[in-house]
Amino acid sequence: MATAALALLGVALRSPFFDAPLTADEGGYAEIARLWSHGQRLYQGDWVDRPQGLILVFRGALGLGFTSAGGLRAVAAGLAVLLVLLAALLGERTGGRARGLVVAALVATAGASPFIESFTLSGELVASVVATAAILTFARYVSTGGSRWLVFSGICAGSAWMVKQSAVDAALTVGVCLAFRRCKLSHFVIFIASVAAPIVTGVLLSGDPGAWYGAVVGYGLHASGSGVTLLERWTLFRRSLGAAAKALGPVAVLAALGWWRSPALARVWLAAAAVGVLLGGGFHAHYYLQLVVPLSFVAAFVPLSGWSRAASAAAAAAATLAFAAPLWNATDLAQARAIWPTDTHLRSDSAVADFIRRHTRPSQRIYVLWAAADLYYLADRRPALPYLWFRNVQTIHGAIAAVRQLLDRRAAALVVVEQAPSSADPSGVAAAALLRNFHIDARVDGVAIYGPKR
Repeated sequence: MATAALALLGVALRSPFFDAPLTADEGGYAEIARLWSHGQRLYQGDWVDRPQGLILVFRGALGLGFTSAGGLRAVAAGLAVLLVLLAALLGERTGGRARGLVVAALVATAGASPFIESFTLSGELVASVVATAAILTFARYVSTGGSRWLVFSGICAGSAWMVKQSAVDAALTVGVCLAFRRCKLSHFVIFIASVAAPIVTGVLLSGDPGAWYGAVVGYGLHASGSGVTLLERWTLFRRSLGAAAKALGPVAVLAALGWWRSPALARVWLAAAAVGVLLGGGFHAHYYLQLVVPLSFVAAFVPLSGWSRAASAAAAAAATLAFAAPLWNATDLAQARAIWPTDTHLRSDSAVADFIRRHTRPSQRIYVLWAAADLYYLADRRPALPYLWFRNVQTIHGAIAAVRQLLDRRAAALVVVEQAPSSADPSGVAAAALLRNFHIDARVDGVAIYGPKR
């Protein structure tokens, strides 16, 4: 009963943000899912650099009628409930009921912080649910020795990777723990095969393994090392720490105190989750969702007993809620300014989408230069090019040339200029093509919208 109440508390803490602007990732993945459901092929005409697992979640949400920003956030809240319940079971299995409640309380409160975009339907949230299921079933394997639990754990770990490529924490944790336990070779093979099963299934069902590999694996390897220096990565990491500290700082303090008292499983998992965050590379706020459960798991073993442990968890929860509380009654735009201070386009995307819907037909295609992936979904208009995110245009060979050709062919009913043309094409060729072939139709909240010249 107490665990269910904590799960519902997590929903309540997210509910003030259900109507906050749709993020570029949410809208972009929803658009990819919608195009896929209308017959487009993933990784070919319908390009995305995520495995099918994440897009299936969005396709399922849209199929069930959760199509608005609030609807997608309701799906995220449902997943958060499941995450709290799984975290409580894991804490209880490894440390008793009291520790299970501490884990659940920290996941429900610190894990609901808006500063790590907890209310959004993100790959990190979905992957965390599946990864926690993998660790829980592995804990069951440890206590029973039943290989079927190892199969379940492997399938969940592989499925987490099929949601988000940086979600390697579950597979890495179980692999390390199996090595330290010196388990039978056959159990290693069972686990590895189980991890591979959902990945191989995704490759085969893609219809084009080469395109799948190029988008899901090859693109990440190329983009992660393309044009970003170690100093720039350090700067991104340093800038992300403020938001992460508001959400997880108090829990991290408890985790530091409980580190040596916690089970090896918890410590290995937290270390593996940190590796996953580093693999993401961009240090966006939602990356830190991957740390929520393992950090709370370790924190539950703070060297206190009884009411003292409960009081320390309550204090950590209260500290994170104190940061979030001023935003609960803020307007949608004020929330957007506080949570996404650099993503200024999120504050105008709804108005721009309204303009696009009024001035184009559903069959017409538009192009957002260089990117605001959510605009295609909000406007319900197909993209004139398959690359919806700024990093795609920057790093995919031939993408900028394709944009120039699109502008020269006047192949978009409208061109929405969200970023300066020079930001991705400093040569000025794209800017010249835009001015030569398009004229400004309107400015909506400061965003220039161009229509083709006759």
